[in-house]
Amino acid sequence: MRLGDWERYVLFFSITCHVVFLWRLWSEKLAKTYLFLALFLTAEAIGNIVLLPVNPTSLSYVYIFVVSAPVLWILSYLVILELYRLVLEDYPGIASAGRKAVSWALGLAVTISVVYAIPDLRAISGPSTIVKVYAILERSIVLGILVFLVLIQLFLLRYHLRLSPNRIVYATGYAIYFAVTMAQDVIITALGIKAVYGLSLWMYVAGSVSLLVGAALLRQKGEVKPQLDTTDTSAERARLQQELADINRMLSRAARSRG
Repeated sequence: MRLGDWERYVLFFSITCHVVFLWRLWSEKLAKTYLFLALFLTAEAIGNIVLLPVNPTSLSYVYIFVVSAPVLWILSYLVILELYRLVLEDYPGIASAGRKAVSWALGLAVTISVVYAIPDLRAISGPSTIVKVYAILERSIVLGILVFLVLIQLFLLRYHLRLSPNRIVYATGYAIYFAVTMAQDVIITALGIKAVYGLSLWMYVAGSVSLLVGAALLRQKGEVKPQLDTTDTSAERARLQQELADINRMLSRAARSRG
C-alpha cells in the first residue's frame, strides 16, 4: 500500500469526524451559538474533500493547501474572538480588551512577517516565493493564536470561572484541536511533507479523534451554567472574585473613556 493511500484514508476519517461534529452542533441546536467554530470546521471539511483525490506528493496538493490555509487562518481568528466573548460573557470589559488584544497582536504578527519576508522575496521568484511567504505567515499566525489559547486556559485555571459544560469543552477542546492540527501544518511547512509524513498522519488522526470526543460531550443542556456554590466562603475565592470585578470595571471604564 502506497503512502498516498494512507493519506486518503486519514483524510476520509477526518472528513467523517468533521461531519459528525457538525451534525451534532445542528442536531443540538448549537450551531448559531458556536457559529464561527461551525464555519471553521466546515471550511476544513471542504478543504479535505477537495484534497481527497489529489496526490499528496504533487505540486497541486501544495497549491491547494496554500490557497485554503488563509481562509482557515481568518476563521481561526474569528473563533478566538467568539471564544473570548463566550467564556468572558460575565465580564464584558475583560472580553472586549481580550478581543482587541487578539486583533492587534495578530495584525502586528502579520505585518512583521511580511516585512521579514521582503528580503527573501527580492532574491527568489516563482512558486517558491508563494511557499516562502506562506511559511512565514503561517508560523506567525499560528503561534499568535496558540498564545491566546494558552492565555485563556491560564485565565480559567486562575479564576475558576463559572462556565457551562459546553463552554469548558469549547475552550479546552478547541485549544487541543488547534494545537494538534495547526502544529502539524507548521511542521510540514518547515521540514517538508516527505520528512514527517508518518508523524503528520498520526497528528491528523489525533485531531480528528478530538472532534469525536467534542461531539459526544456537546449537548443542549450543557449550555446551562452550574449553580453558584454559596457554601464556598473562602477568603481566596472572595479575593479572586473581587480581583476579577475590579479588572472588568477598570477595563470597562477605559473603553467608555476612549469611546
